[in-house]
Amino acid sequence: MGETTITFYAERMKGPGKYALMLPILLALSINAYSQNGNNALYFWKFHAVSGEARLNGLYREQERTGRDFNEYQKSAYLSGGLMLNAQSSILHQNFLMLNLNAGYFPETSRDNFIVVPDQSEVRTTKKLGFDATFLKHKKITLNVFGNYDESYSSRENLTDIKSVSKIAGAELGYSNSYLPLSMKIQRRNWNEEEIKTGRKYSLDQKLFEARLSRSFSKRDKSELNFSHDENVNVNQNLLRVASTIDHIEFFNSLYLDSGHDYNLITRVSDFIQSGNSDLNRFQASEYLQFQLPLNLSLYSNYNFYNITQQSGDLKQHSVNSSLSHKLYKSLQSAINLDVNSIKHSVYKEFNTKAGIELNYSKKIPTGQFMMSYRFDRYHQDYTSDPVELNITNEQYTLSDSKIVLLRLPDVHLSSVVVRDITTTLTYQNGLDYILIERNRYIEIRRIPGGAIPDNGPVFIDYTANQPGSYSYDANAHVFTSGIYLLNSLLSLNYRFSTQDYLNLDRTEFVTLNYYTQHVFGFRLDFKFINAGAEYEDYKSSILPYRMLKYYVNFQKNLGSKATVMLNWNMQDYKMLDEPVIKYQKYMDLTGRVTYSIFRQTSFNTDVMYRKQTGRGIELNLLTARSEITSSVNRLYFSLGVELYRRNYVGERINFKGCYAKIVRKF
Repeated sequence: MGETTITFYAERMKGPGKYALMLPILLALSINAYSQNGNNALYFWKFHAVSGEARLNGLYREQERTGRDFNEYQKSAYLSGGLMLNAQSSILHQNFLMLNLNAGYFPETSRDNFIVVPDQSEVRTTKKLGFDATFLKHKKITLNVFGNYDESYSSRENLTDIKSVSKIAGAELGYSNSYLPLSMKIQRRNWNEEEIKTGRKYSLDQKLFEARLSRSFSKRDKSELNFSHDENVNVNQNLLRVASTIDHIEFFNSLYLDSGHDYNLITRVSDFIQSGNSDLNRFQASEYLQFQLPLNLSLYSNYNFYNITQQSGDLKQHSVNSSLSHKLYKSLQSAINLDVNSIKHSVYKEFNTKAGIELNYSKKIPTGQFMMSYRFDRYHQDYTSDPVELNITNEQYTLSDSKIVLLRLPDVHLSSVVVRDITTTLTYQNGLDYILIERNRYIEIRRIPGGAIPDNGPVFIDYTANQPGSYSYDANAHVFTSGIYLLNSLLSLNYRFSTQDYLNLDRTEFVTLNYYTQHVFGFRLDFKFINAGAEYEDYKSSILPYRMLKYYVNFQKNLGSKATVMLNWNMQDYKMLDEPVIKYQKYMDLTGRVTYSIFRQTSFNTDVMYRKQTGRGIELNLLTARSEITSSVNRLYFSLGVELYRRNYVGERINFKGCYAKIVRKF
């Protein structure tokens, strides 16, 4: 009866509208054709579920910010509230179209009182709107259409407020089959971010297309082909417009040559083409072999080829890494390693080899275990070039508050250093996000707390460095480690010795070679809810010598069923020996957390973090603390808290305190 009625109205329509109606009807009927169950009958629209929350927030804070030539005092009061809704429904049939809608509206009013600038009042509103529509969810061909609008405010390390507006719209098509599964995605993204206190602005306008094919010809292989086309325009804090178009195609194949997976071959080929403000073409091919051989022998070998064309020059590179390892029982493992690397650049040639042996020994002893390892490597480097200024592009580093990071090459031009995020679309700013410190002929780079670079965050760095002419040398490197673990690892002792020296030097007068000898001693205690340890490092280096003492204590204890206490403390004390006058760098971190369950659904939480840094260009005292009481009755949630923030970084002081209250009703 239902099919007859639908067909009758379709026949009465004229022109394109007829086919516009017939298409979804035919699709819906095909979905429902297999079922005789009345629960799968067709309908126009069906509502399934709704969830969300209503929220009311109140905040009061005071902040004083002082420096060498300014003093600012600010009082702020914020009141905000709003509603977040998530709804799920379907059209015609659940297997035809599932529709998810989410929306949030959080208007906020505030009043700021300043000493050095006029008072101001403002209304800030956070908005969220999104939808997700899935066609033919359980069929071989599926289509997902999505869109999101987000406007939000956040705080980075309590140092600056960030307003972010993001718009995303796109669609994804999937074709699931046993012969050649296919998925395609198209997306448009517009993102704008502003740091309220510094005034820095960033924007990104991106168009993205992605496609993926996968295929397995047997149980022993898997192949994937991925393609992406990315058009983006980025505007950084200096209003510099950077436009680029990136095409990336990649092929991956994994092949098991036997049923036991003892012989494996992995192939990866990719081509990366970028045009616009910065042109780059990078072709890469790699092969990985792994064989399990008789007599407990294992062989692996990896070959990589790179062909890179960019503005700083063309580069072709071949590298081979191989290792033959042997396992004697469970106690002794040995290996012979060989690495060969050949580089041909527009302005230089480089040929490197590294050959070595490796031994790892472990033995059970009364109440514990003894472990020991030794490695020897012989390096050879042959570099051919005229004296030149070498441009380095997209060299990756990880910046940590507790580690010393040097740029790889000496004699770097400070003005040439450019630091970007891992996507290369966001350019960080010297003095706000990072600082550069000269260490003789090398440059140390360090993140600034509160800047846009996160702790332990990866970055790409471009720079220009003066490079000497042709040279060659050999180097020997030894590494010895040992460890004793006693009383079921209650006590562990470890030692590491490493050294590197050079021989067969040819025209290395203007080359900075790192002669070093390193001793590291450490111990660790692990007892139930507490572990503690210490480490001493003596690093005698021709580039950056230092001595370091490290202490740490970690404590975690459940006090009955109601309370949990966590406390972590560590300190690193560096004595820098690279200058006529000995310099010190100290890093100390203390974090703590106390959780106490007052009643069944009421708890009290306190978090404290203190960091202290001393040294040239890194002087920092930072204290953050928060205490909060949370409670819930059915689906009504309450929060009441206080915050404290104290920061003194290289003479700039920020004192902040505030309190807040929040009520949330979930449904």
